[in-house]
Amino acid sequence: EKEKRLYLIQIGYLNEKLERFQIKCDELQKQNNILISQCVDKKDITAYLKLSLSEKEGELAELRERLEGERHTSVQEKRSLQLEHGQLRRELQARIDKLEEKNAALAEKLCDLEEFQRQNDELMSNMENLEKQLERQKEEHKDEIRNLEMKAQLEKRRRLEEELEREVAAMSAQVQHLVEQKLPEATRSVLQENSELQSLLGQLSALSRSLQRENAALRERKKQLSVDTDILEETLRRAARASCMHQKDVQQLTGELQRLQQDDREKQQQLERIQAEQAGVLADMEALRSESTTLVLDRAALSAEWSRSRSERNQLQVKLRMKSIMQEAAKALRQALKVPE
Repeated sequence: EKEKRLYLIQIGYLNEKLERFQIKCDELQKQNNILISQCVDKKDITAYLKLSLSEKEGELAELRERLEGERHTSVQEKRSLQLEHGQLRRELQARIDKLEEKNAALAEKLCDLEEFQRQNDELMSNMENLEKQLERQKEEHKDEIRNLEMKAQLEKRRRLEEELEREVAAMSAQVQHLVEQKLPEATRSVLQENSELQSLLGQLSALSRSLQRENAALRERKKQLSVDTDILEETLRRAARASCMHQKDVQQLTGELQRLQQDDREKQQQLERIQAEQAGVLADMEALRSESTTLVLDRAALSAEWSRSRSERNQLQVKLRMKSIMQEAAKALRQALKVPE
C-alpha cells in the first residue's frame, strides 16, 4: 500500500512535470515554428544575399576589368599626352628661343633705326640750317649785288666827274693855248669836241670792261650757289627715300612681331587645353578608384551580412536540435510513465 501511494505520488509529480513539459513543449513548438519561419526567411535572405553578392562580385569583376582597361587606356593617354606635352613644350621653347632671337634682332634693328632717326633728325636739322644759310647767302648775294651796283654807279659817277674835271681843265688849257696861237674859232671847237669824245669813249670802255668782270664774277658765284642748292636738294631727296624705306621696315618688323606674339598666345592656349584634358582624365581615374573602393566596401558589408546570417542559421539549427532532443526526451518519459500502468 505504501509503495502504491509512493507510486501515485510519483505519478502525480510526473504528471505535473509532464504538464509543465507539455506546456514548455508547446511553447517550444511555437518558438520552433517561429524559428522555422525565421530560418526560412533567413534562408531566403541568405539566398538573396548570396545572389546579390554574386551579382556584386560580377559587377566588381566587370568594374575591375573596366577599371583595368580605363587604367591601361589612361596610362596610354597619359603617355601620349606627356609625349605631346613634351613635344609642344619643345616646340614652344623653340618658338620662344626663335622669338627671343627675333626680338633681339628687332631690338638691334630698332636701335639702328633710332640711331638712323637721330642721324636723320641731325641731317634734317643740318639741311634746315643749310637752307637757312642758303637763303641768307642768297640775300647777302642780292645785297652784295645791289651794293656792287651802287658802288659801280658811284664809281662811275666819280670817274665821270673826275674825267669831266680833267676835260674841263684840259679844254681850258687847250682854249688858252689856241687863244695864244690865235687859231680860228671853228678849229678850236672841232678839236675840243674830238678830244671830249675820245676821252668819254675811253672812260666808257674802261667802265664796260670793269662791269663785265664784275658780272662774270657774279655769274660764277650764282652758278656755285646753284650747284650747292642742287646738292642740298638731292641730299634731302635721298634722306627722304631712306627714311621712307626704314619706316616700311619698321612696319614690317612690327607686323611680324605681332604675328609671332599671336602664335605664342595660341600655343599657350593649346597647352592649357591639353593640361585641362589631362586633369579631366585624372579626375575620371580618381572617380573609378572611388567607385572601386565603394564596391569593395559593399562586398565586405555583404560578406559580413552573410556571415551573420550563417551564424544565426547555425544558432537556429542548434535550437532546433535541442528542441528535437527535448521532444524525444518527453516522448521517452511518457513511454516510461505508461509502463507501470
